[in-house]
Amino acid sequence: MKLLHSPQHTVFAPVAFSSLLLALLFASQPLLAQKYFGFDRLPEHPTSCEHGLEGTGVDAFTFVAPHENFVPNGDRDVIITVNYSNFPANAQAAFAYAVDIWADALTSSVPIVVEANYEFIAGNTLGFAGAANSLRNFPNAPLPNTFYPVALADKLRGVNNNPGQIDITCTFNSSSNWYFGTDGNTPSGQYDFVTVVLHELCHGLGFFGSASLTNGNGFLGFDGSPFIYDTFTEQQNGTLLTSLPNGSTTLANAFTSGQLYWGGDEGANANGGNRPRLYAPANWSGGSSFSHLNESTYPAGNVNSLMTPQIGTAEANHNPGPIVLGIFEDIGWTVGPCGITNITVGNQTACNPINNTYNQQLIVEYENVPSSGLLSVGGSLFVILSSPQTITLNNRPANGLPVDVTAFFTEAPGCSVTYDDLFVAAEPCCANVRITAVNPTTHDITLTNFGNCTSNISNLELCSNFFCSSVGSLQIISGSTSLPAGGSATFRWNSWNPNPTGTDLALYTTNAVYTDPADLIDFVQWFSGGNAREPIAVAKGIWTAGDFISGLAPFTFSGTGSDYGLPFWEVTIPPCTITAIHVLEQGPCDPQTNNFTQALEIEYVTPPALGQLQVNSQFFDFDPNENAAVINLVLGSNGAAINVNAVFTNLPSCNAVLNNAFTAPGLCFCPADFNGDGTTDIQDFLILLSDFGCSANCDTDLNASGGVGSDDVLFFLIFFGQPCP
Repeated sequence: MKLLHSPQHTVFAPVAFSSLLLALLFASQPLLAQKYFGFDRLPEHPTSCEHGLEGTGVDAFTFVAPHENFVPNGDRDVIITVNYSNFPANAQAAFAYAVDIWADALTSSVPIVVEANYEFIAGNTLGFAGAANSLRNFPNAPLPNTFYPVALADKLRGVNNNPGQIDITCTFNSSSNWYFGTDGNTPSGQYDFVTVVLHELCHGLGFFGSASLTNGNGFLGFDGSPFIYDTFTEQQNGTLLTSLPNGSTTLANAFTSGQLYWGGDEGANANGGNRPRLYAPANWSGGSSFSHLNESTYPAGNVNSLMTPQIGTAEANHNPGPIVLGIFEDIGWTVGPCGITNITVGNQTACNPINNTYNQQLIVEYENVPSSGLLSVGGSLFVILSSPQTITLNNRPANGLPVDVTAFFTEAPGCSVTYDDLFVAAEPCCANVRITAVNPTTHDITLTNFGNCTSNISNLELCSNFFCSSVGSLQIISGSTSLPAGGSATFRWNSWNPNPTGTDLALYTTNAVYTDPADLIDFVQWFSGGNAREPIAVAKGIWTAGDFISGLAPFTFSGTGSDYGLPFWEVTIPPCTITAIHVLEQGPCDPQTNNFTQALEIEYVTPPALGQLQVNSQFFDFDPNENAAVINLVLGSNGAAINVNAVFTNLPSCNAVLNNAFTAPGLCFCPADFNGDGTTDIQDFLILLSDFGCSANCDTDLNASGGVGSDDVLFFLIFFGQPCP
């Protein structure tokens, strides 16, 4: 297997200029910095096979049949959908047969989508496949900071992490001499298509690691995280490969030792208690080494031969094999039908004001349970009795939020079922959340907890002008939705459009009925009375009919948790604030100057009356009577991530910074590629040094000053290491 975005490991050979080169590289770091997009909750990492399955061209005349209880197109615990491209009908039938074998073996509540291509591949490669993405740190991930193939990540989470996306991609050689039958009776000189599809789908489902070997050094993982497959690989003496130094000859020697093993319990149990042996030839073979079972240990005809790196003609294997299924259990798949069939919600107690907790009763139904261990439900452990079994989750925090419940047997953790939003927690009974500041100009709203315990306010509802939004969906400016006693948090409601002639703002409980005064927590209105929810607030006793705040925003609450109404609200003039920096259209690199233009919109309130708006050392006029200015920066094209710094020249305290706002386009010509080899590297730097001090007609005068000096060296750093367009 190979990583489409594998780390780049560059080795610089230190010579006489080693110290100077290091200094230059460190000095140029800010100019060469790259921005990696994504978010840690669901970071994505596409993967694929490097070479795919290779055919030997030697007849084996062997056949391993599906397990004896396999019934084609029987009831399945996972749905696998295939999108075919250029497949002949007989190839599709064989492909569907292989898919059905995997659907019979695995369990997942999330459908798996496969993209299958049938096209010419050069050489003796029969096909290749891989997971379309690998994800880490998703909800319910068994191990933190560990990549899982997306189909397995979906199964472990219980919901689709990437709705509408492909889970497995695969391509098969249209020029190979295929046998499309499903009976395993493969003729001489032909390759069994079902076997090859089974093999490649196995890779896409998770039988792959991240090992790579570069310049004699071995590497594992991506972006500091291993693949789940990597975490079970070990040396003959039992040392885990993930414990060896990354980027080392020690790891490279392990990859090519011939003695590499699978250390998972289920894989070993499926092999009679012996660790399965992985393919680790003395000569590293990208795409074959590490991510296959050993060829000589499991030869053609062996029940575990499906996932060896080679296949012969007249060789058929329609059985994943016990070792592969054991390995799949180790990495998190459920093999066979899961034992937990249903969870029903029972009684819920009222919130206990002493500790702000409640108890929740659940009824769990299961079958084919393990003979030992415990039942884990929602993080609590219970003795296994008989199905259906009633259990109680005690002392759960009362926060009014939907609760996800995961249940599994401790002796079969792969048999895991997750129910999202199974029930809603009791409302907190020791919190007193109030609106304490409103700025309809910046759309900022501050909430304060006057109660005596922490409250999760994610599902509280803010309503204004017949439009509502949960607090948890708003942008957090300060604090968090977990609001401690006496604490405050400020949120920005970007889609809010307050009516300038009269607006109200109301705070409601979770799952509120917006016409019921009992569900209203707080209310404030300004510029006019008689707004949408005034009658509800009046009925609740927290506002007086016709009262409203007059004056400019923001409006600030000056009372205590027991105070309501107009007398406790005051008006303050907001200070100068740059409220937002929006990235607009970016122009292309100008080949005459290597510059580009970047449009930005700078939003502000209460700006100074005079002066200019300075953005990244460039100056622009602005209208103090408006609340935004659109400007165009002119910057150098260097492929770097750009921070935006904005400040009013007449009021330096009114400023804002947006880090990694956008990425500059790459160079569109290479003035520092002196030797014309297509990149600006150390050889070009040596040419610059040889010309240092030149005072006229200089070939390396980068800044057009007439000579070559330190300014030309600094200019050179901007282009160092960058390929030419």
